[in-house]
Amino acid sequence: MVVPGAAAQHARVVERDGAFVIQDAGSPAGTFLAGERVHEGVLRDGDIVELGSGGPQLRFQHQGEAHARRPHAPGLTMRVAIGALLVSTVGFLAWTYRESRRLQAEMARLSSTVRTAEDERRAFQMRVEEERHRFRKERRALEEQLEEARRGEAELQARLAEATSGQVQALKDELAATRGRLEALEDERAAAERIIKEYGAGVCLIQGSYSFYDASDRPLRYRVDSSGLAVRNADGTYELDVTGGGGVHTVLYFGTGFLVDRRGLVLTNRHVCEPWWKDGAAEMLVGEGFRPRLGSFRAFFPHESAPLPLAVERLSERADLALLRVDIGKRAIPVLPIDARRSAAVPGRPVVLVGYPTGLEAILAKADASVVRQILETAGTNAERVTEALSRKGLIRPSTTQGHIGDVTRTDIVFDAPTTEGGSGGPVFNKAGAVIAVEYAILQKFGGNAFGVPIPYAVELLRPPKKAPSK
Repeated sequence: MVVPGAAAQHARVVERDGAFVIQDAGSPAGTFLAGERVHEGVLRDGDIVELGSGGPQLRFQHQGEAHARRPHAPGLTMRVAIGALLVSTVGFLAWTYRESRRLQAEMARLSSTVRTAEDERRAFQMRVEEERHRFRKERRALEEQLEEARRGEAELQARLAEATSGQVQALKDELAATRGRLEALEDERAAAERIIKEYGAGVCLIQGSYSFYDASDRPLRYRVDSSGLAVRNADGTYELDVTGGGGVHTVLYFGTGFLVDRRGLVLTNRHVCEPWWKDGAAEMLVGEGFRPRLGSFRAFFPHESAPLPLAVERLSERADLALLRVDIGKRAIPVLPIDARRSAAVPGRPVVLVGYPTGLEAILAKADASVVRQILETAGTNAERVTEALSRKGLIRPSTTQGHIGDVTRTDIVFDAPTTEGGSGGPVFNKAGAVIAVEYAILQKFGGNAFGVPIPYAVELLRPPKKAPSK
């Protein structure tokens, strides 16, 4: 068929397997089917064939097909575009799904973290309130003892004025005993106030942390689930593993120390600078091949706005004592006096224990409630940040408790001044204001008795180690 405006051999139509196919015959202008240039294409009833772009148009009609128009088969370019669009859409939907799941998990983890932080904050505030209540109770108890002694003295004086001759001596003896008790109470309170005033600034809060590492120097971490939450064992403890996806398992702790030498020597317990020493849980991890390593280790002295790094100087092999070194520079930190004489520690004599029992809770309990709220709002319950905030505000101050010596042995001084965890390493003063022991343990089930290492062991530790003889 000759078409005006078309090449002599522009295209040809052939039948193949019952279908009609148009083939371009190599015309310069090209053959177009449904607007797409083709070299070969299947014809359907009603298709428009264009001989050259903008050239003559022919409509293909086949009586064997229904007269209704059928959708045109897309060209190659169109098919590629549609395929690319489908791939992109599927990829975008898959990415959106993954991101949605990730965000959901992140929101769940964040929500859990917020709830945990809020629970920790409330629990922390509750412990602070308990400490505040305990301080008030102890202060009231002492005031009540003094008031009772004063009332007894006044009552005995009134009875003495009305007594018969036979009652006078007995009442005088009772009055003398009451006055002696009152004077002892007032003397002990005055001694505690004097000791904390003169030497309290030399007693530091020790804050440290440690983690465990395997032989390849990999830290022990918390194992987490698919939501990123730490996994717990049946007994409530966390699952730990060097390949765990959580944070490094870090143990934070507090203790007490005090300055014993102007060169910057601080005396404390060995278990304060080696908190894993004789600790059951730590020994289990050591038995599994892990080794403990100190992280932070620093001293917070009263009136100092920033912590001072600590380093281990010497450890005692005979007692739970350690000597640390700190660079105090020209700071006016008082050195505590020690008394190693046997007569300095006598059963029945009063003692004053200085330290940081319960760690931060006792310090916060003595601070104003509004200050506590402000610190917890800015620092949260992170113990390191809270301690630093207290230091900046000048609120690091030790506590004092009073008691009496129950027994003195070669290895221990037993006394009943109240104390608890965090007070380890605290100085035990006698009434004269000299340190006679270093507190290291408490036996709660036995009348609250506490134990101190006699100060002669510390004197041995303060002596420089002997040099090995040269060969």
